[in-house]
Formats: sequence, C-alpha cells, structure tokens
Amino acid sequence: MKKDFTLEGDFKVQEAGERANRETTDSSDAPRSSESENTLVALPENTRGIRNADFGPFYGQGFDEITAACQRTLEKLVAESVKTKGKSLSVSTIAGYWSNGFRYFAPFLSLFHAASGERLTMADLNAETIKRFIQYLRNEPLEYTGQKGCFSATKSLLRACHRFGLWPEADMKTAWPANPFPNSNKRVKSQKVLSKNEKRFLIKALRIEMERIVAHSEPLTGYDLSVCVLSIALSTGMNLTPILELTTDCVQPHPLKSNLRLLVSFKRRGNATHVVALRKSEEVSEMASIHLYAANAIDLIVTRNATTRAQFDDPNRLLVYKGTRGKYVDKPRRLTSSLLKYNINAFVDQHQLQTDDGKPLTLNVSRLRQTLLNRVWEMSGQDPLMTARTGRHAVETGNAHYWEAPPEAETNMRFLGEARVEELLSTPTIIASDRTPVASCQDVRRGHRAPKDGEPCQDYLGCFRCKSFVVTGDDLHRLFSFYWAALRNYDTFGGKRWAKYLKQVIRLIDEEIAPHFDAVFVSKQRERAKYQPHPFWRDLSMARMAI
Repeated sequence: MKKDFTLEGDFKVQEAGERANRETTDSSDAPRSSESENTLVALPENTRGIRNADFGPFYGQGFDEITAACQRTLEKLVAESVKTKGKSLSVSTIAGYWSNGFRYFAPFLSLFHAASGERLTMADLNAETIKRFIQYLRNEPLEYTGQKGCFSATKSLLRACHRFGLWPEADMKTAWPANPFPNSNKRVKSQKVLSKNEKRFLIKALRIEMERIVAHSEPLTGYDLSVCVLSIALSTGMNLTPILELTTDCVQPHPLKSNLRLLVSFKRRGNATHVVALRKSEEVSEMASIHLYAANAIDLIVTRNATTRAQFDDPNRLLVYKGTRGKYVDKPRRLTSSLLKYNINAFVDQHQLQTDDGKPLTLNVSRLRQTLLNRVWEMSGQDPLMTARTGRHAVETGNAHYWEAPPEAETNMRFLGEARVEELLSTPTIIASDRTPVASCQDVRRGHRAPKDGEPCQDYLGCFRCKSFVVTGDDLHRLFSFYWAALRNYDTFGGKRWAKYLKQVIRLIDEEIAPHFDAVFVSKQRERAKYQPHPFWRDLSMARMAI
C-alpha cells in the first residue's frame, strides 16, 4: 500500500515506489553531486553588485542533483553572457536568477524533501511540483509582486536547465501554468511625482553637492557618483539600468544645436520599443538631448576617474570608483544599484530632505523619471505623443504608469459638485435653452464658460464646473451614456487621469444629480444608456480632447 506525505493542507507527495528505473544523464554536463567540488559561481561586475553565487550550503539537503543542475546552468549562462558581451543575458539578470530564483526555490525543495523522505532529482520537477511551489510562495511573507518575481526568476532558471539538457524530462508546454499571478502589473504602485517644493529643495541640495565636487580635484567617490546620477536622472528622465551602464563616450556633440549634446545609452528592452535606433546600431537604443550642465557632470566623471577606470576590468565603464571598505579598499569598483540606494538615503539624511507633510523624502531614479515626464506632459499641454517620445515608451505605458493630472483638478471638481448642488436646490424650475452632449445649458454661446464670441461652447467636460449647466429628465439618457463611457474606458483613458478627472464626475452624477429625479425613472434611463448609449458617448474621444 502506498503512503501519502501531506504538507500544508493538500500538499501531497507520493512515496517513491514509482520512481524506480529512472535513467541518469551520461554526458560531460552531468550534474555534480559532490560537496568537495567547487560550489562557487563567480559573477562578473553587474548593477546588482552580486559577485558570487555560493551553492555550497544547499548541498546535502536531499536535492543535490537539482542544486548541481542549477549551478551548472548558472555557470553556462555566465559564460554565454561574457562571450556575447551581455547580448544574450545581462549578468544582472543572471544574478537575479540566483538571488530571486534559486535562493527561494531551495527552501521549498527542502520542505518537499522532508515531506517525501527521499532524495529529489530533476525528474521530480513537474507541473504538480510547480503548482506546489506557487502555493509555497503564496504562503511566504512576500508582497504579491515579490512572489511573482521569485516565480519568474525560478522559471527562467529551470527553463535554462532544460535548454542545456539538464532537465530532459520536462515538457515546457505543460510544466508551467499560464498565468499564476494575474494582474500583478496593476498592483505595482507607480512612483509619486515630486511636488514643486520637494523638487525645489532637491535641486538646492544637488547644487550644493555639485559645487563641492567641482571645487576639488581628487577622484570622485561612490557618494559623489551617486550625486551625479541624481543630476543626470533629474535632467534626462532615464531609467536606472541605462544610467548605471553608461560608457565614457556616452556624450556626443549635437548635430544641430551648439548648446545641447546627445546622451547615448543602451536599453536592453529596446529591441521591442526602440526599433529605429536599433537599425542604426546594435549598441544604441535611446538618445536624449540634455543640457550642458548634465553633460558637464559626465565629463567631470570621465576626467577625474580616468586613473581608476584604467585599473578596472572594463575601462570604458563610466561609473567606476575606488572602494573604501574591507577587501575593496583602493580597488576599482562599479557603482551598483544597492550602493546607489544607500548613498541616496545618506544624501537625503544629510540635507534633511522632507515631503510637504514633514516626513523623510523617499528618493530614487524612478521617481525622478516620473517627475520629469509629468512636467513635460504639463508643459506640452498634456500632449501624450510628445511625452511618450521624451520618455521613450508607448503612449499606453504613459497612460498607465507615468502621467498624473495636476493636483488642482480634483479640488476644482470637488468645488464644482458643491456649486452644482446649490444651483439645483435654489433654481429647480430652470429651463434649458440649448442641448449639449452631456445635458443642457442655459446659453451655449453666452453662458458661464462659453467663448462669448458667437461660437457655441465645445468644453463638454467643463459642463460640470459651469454655472449654466442644467440637467432635466430629458437629459438623463445622454448624461448616463457619458457615465457608462467613463466606466468602460478606464484602462484606455489612463488610470491616473481617470481618477483625477472622471472619478469625481461619476460621484457627482450618482450622489448629487441622480437623487433629484424619480428613482425608477433614473434606473430606467441608466439601463437604457448602458446598452443603447447616445452616439456621442460610445467612447471617450471627445472627453480626451476636452481635457
């Protein structure tokens, strides 16, 4: 009789009577299982700052074959990356397979081994095992997006094992569930834009630091480089990894304007989003015109740290400095994301940077990018194409993650609701003389928000903050057609813009306008508008033009 081993509810592993007669791989790439062999995988310099992956502690825990296969795979991936100069996979990505992948997968395997009582092999990894691993992650004290990240890194590592022939039993079509962490992108909170005061104090602090750096002549430290990175990020809106991977020749003369130069960088995901640039060169995927003060900061780094870079493995890497602690004293080191985060926190503490409500300011490169792109969006009259071109991303990406309506938008709409309630109560018998796509108006040519030049008013969304705005029973079909269009087009309109511009309108219709009419009549018109919308409000094209 076969026994069942139960773990965490229905986490069951059959006894290994069915595991007999398994064949082992007989090749030069066969996984090692001896702890006496080298268990350390050296990683080249990378933006994560991880230099070694030590598999030693994971041997002898009942899943040596899996550990050895993952170690051998990591070694092969590193060799591929070095050979192709990072074009196959970046070393940072491979380091993530270790730090976010195997190091979370190994404790699960240890638990799996304890439940089964037998040594685990690569053949034990199947669709059922993967489902149990997902269950294990969901019980871990990790955020939803963190669970998804660990699963993705583990999946990528095991798929690489299969590619190298170290997991031949697996069927890649059936081993992985389609989407175990749905809507994870919607759960990621975008960085909040710096307010005007927060940005002003940040610029003041950066100016003080840059003046200090320029006044000296010695090589720049890791802290100094971090200050320069903040200056570059604030000026260009670049992402973190492209900044950390800048080369010494990244600044080029501008072909047309003498007061500008071009900052040339490489973005690894540019294969999908920067096709035009990639046609010209495999090394370039984005170009940003920058003011000379940012270019001068880069020139300063090139000049002052030339001697340090000459001693580094890659002398063309821009952000290199001399270490000051432990075994790295006086040795050239590359600026990593972890050290940058530490130095930014020190910068914030030193200059006592705070939010508008007096809390310590949270500062990072992503937030500076968010701030710059929102400034471009406002200055361009909320032009999505121009802003997307500046940020080097798709319009849909900007809608979902970057653009925010100005803070006064919500305040104005709240005030509007109050003004509209008073009008309805004080002049309930008012009769409209003109119809608009939203409802009615006392005078579309000479009303409160009309242009008063003889032309009819076209500010349809502005109706809700217009003193001439009138809603009668005959208007409810059009009003609720707009209402349903706003709800249906949340994603395409852009979540942040929707929340700022339309959320309050929905509230006004539900709470301030609809209660003034018969509830049965309102319900009837609401349902009619949902399935038979007014032609003007089949989408939000006109609302986008009005904003």
